[in-house]
This record gives sequence, C-alpha cells and structure tokens, in this order.
Amino acid sequence: MTDAALPVTERAVDEFVTDYLESLGATIRKEGRRWTVSIPDESATELSLNDTVIHLTADSEEADDDAVPLAPGSDLFERLVDDATERAPLGSVSLTGDDIEFDTPDWVTGDAVEVTDQQFTPYYDRNALCVLFHVGIETVSEYQRDLLRAVAVDLADHEPRPKLAQTCLDLSGRNGTSLAETGHTIEHDELVKAISACREMVEGAIDSEVQEIREKATRAASVEIEEYRQYLRQQRTELEDETQRLADRVDELSETIDAASEREKRLERLRKRKEFRRELADLRDELDDIRDSLDRDLPERRATIRDRHALTIRIRPVTATVITYERGDLDISVRDGSRSATLTCDYAVGAGMLNQPTCEQCGAVLDGQNPIVLSDAISIGRQCCGEANHPPSL
Repeated sequence: MTDAALPVTERAVDEFVTDYLESLGATIRKEGRRWTVSIPDESATELSLNDTVIHLTADSEEADDDAVPLAPGSDLFERLVDDATERAPLGSVSLTGDDIEFDTPDWVTGDAVEVTDQQFTPYYDRNALCVLFHVGIETVSEYQRDLLRAVAVDLADHEPRPKLAQTCLDLSGRNGTSLAETGHTIEHDELVKAISACREMVEGAIDSEVQEIREKATRAASVEIEEYRQYLRQQRTELEDETQRLADRVDELSETIDAASEREKRLERLRKRKEFRRELADLRDELDDIRDSLDRDLPERRATIRDRHALTIRIRPVTATVITYERGDLDISVRDGSRSATLTCDYAVGAGMLNQPTCEQCGAVLDGQNPIVLSDAISIGRQCCGEANHPPSL
C-alpha cells in the first residue's frame, strides 16, 4: 500500500496549519517563521487568535519569547488538531484528466518498449473520501511518533484508493494547484462508515510501527526495572556487609571487655559496644526495609515503570474531502522495434491503474520486474516469457 503519510515535522506543521487556518477564514501574514494570525469572530471555532504572533519552529524551546510556539507537539499545534478533529471540515473537489499527468506505468521500460501515445477515455464519475488523520503514538518521549496520514476509500464499495490519497496530499493547494470545488455532500451515516473504513486502514498501516515501538518501549521498561532491582540488591549487599562488620566488631569488643583489667578501659569498651549495637540495630532495620522493598515495593515500581512505557495510540480525523474522480479506459500505445500494440487498462484519474496487465502467454502479472515486450501479435512479460528474444541490457 502506498504510504501517504507525512511525519509531523516543521514543514508538515506549516502545511497543515496554513491550510486549516485558511479554511477558518483566518488572515496569515508571514515574515519568515514569524506569523501574525487573526481568526474572524464569526468563524466556527473556539480558537481565539487576534493579531497573535506565532513562531514556527522545529522545537517549542527555540521559539522567541514574544511569540506563541508552533512546533510538532506544541500546545498550539495540539489545540489546532483538536479543533480540526471536532469540526472535521468536509470539502469536495473534482479530479479530471486535465488535472493529472498520466504516469508511465512501471511495466513499461525504455530499454524494452517505448510509449508512443496515451489516451484516456472517461466513462463515468466515482466518488471517494480522502481523510487526513493525525496519528499520535504516545509513550516515553524517546519513542513517541506523530504523523499526518491520508487515506482514501471509494464511497461505493470502500475499496482502498492509496494513490488517490497521495494525489490528495500532492494537490492540496501547496503548489499553486487549484481544484474545482463540487459542493458534493454525503449523508451522515455514509460519512461515518467511510471514516471508519479509513480509520481501519490507518490502524493496519501503522500496526508494524506500533508493534516495533511497543517492543522497544517494553525492552526499555525491562532495563529500567532490572536497574532498579540491581540497585536494591546492591544496597542490600552493602548493608549486609556493613551489618556483618559491625556484628563482628561487637563480638570482638565483648571478648576484650571480659579480658580488660582496668576499669576505665572496660567502661570505654562497654560504651563503644553499646554504640555499635545501636548502629547495628539501625542497619538491621534499614536492611529489613530493603528486603521489604524487594518483596513489596519492587512489584509496585515494576507496574509504575510499565505503565509509563505503555503506548497510547490516538487516531484523529482532521479533515475529510469528497473527491469526484473520472474512471474509464487508458489506452497505452507501445512500440518494440517494428512491432506495436495498444493496451487498454481500467484507469481512474488520481487513483491510477485499477488492474494490473498480465502476460498474454502465461498470465503472469506485468510490473517493474517483469516489464512488457511484444512478441508477434501478443504482449508478454520479458522475465516470464520473453528473455530469449529480449535479453536484459548490460
């Protein structure tokens, strides 16, 4: 599946916030990384920005003192994401063959065949929903992740349209492209079902990354727990050694007391033994505390550490766009030396090829590893059936 995702970097924050503020009717005056933003009072938002100076940075700590930080994970960015989630603005655009350049498919390579012409014939329109999600994987800071991920599904059958999601990102107004607004609306229940289908796609797409982060966080928690256990054990060992040293010293003093002939020496040793016994009692109490900690506090500390390293996954829809796109036949004319042919593919504007062509001799899929070559009157794969006539280029 095409990964239509942006890590939440400074650039991604810039693009998302600019688009969202403009959807609120805000005025944005940009002077480098310092923006002055005003949102009209009548705008449908709880956000209050009135000639507010914002400083776009990669890290909130780098922002100017007289400006509000706008950075990945900053308070303002989170407020904007939350506001967008609550509003979930629904847009609608139309994609036609005039809006998109047709990419040469990967199963056509220059050293085997050349494309001489491409003609797209639209037959009908389809509607899809493209949803931009903010994905937050929250745990200890070392392993946290933030993504803006776009996914798209056809509204008729909820089939994924990954390339359409990427097209939606590419044509979202940041390169001067302006797409026609259609005013298309959909029923609430249909919208909820489509967003749910998109969310499931996001969950599937991030599953391996979540698992990887969870394993790292679990290992980090285990290391921290073991370090705490070793710390308690070291303390216990040191106290046991010190306790034994004092106990031995008390025994030695007891022997010398009985052997002392002078009264003053005897009294001094008795006082010393009493002092050592007090210290010994204190050490034994401390040793008991350490042993209790190993038996009682360690499980609590272990649970606290594991809770701190646990993952919280937040997937929030930020914007949704109904995309009306043309679907029809794309005729690709190719030439291979003196041979030529025209292949007809099921194609959707913005979504690309909807079926992969196959070798007419063996039925193998044509792709970048098995590109098309022409043999007599049929199209075959170079790797599966055409190596003898079309050896790989050196």
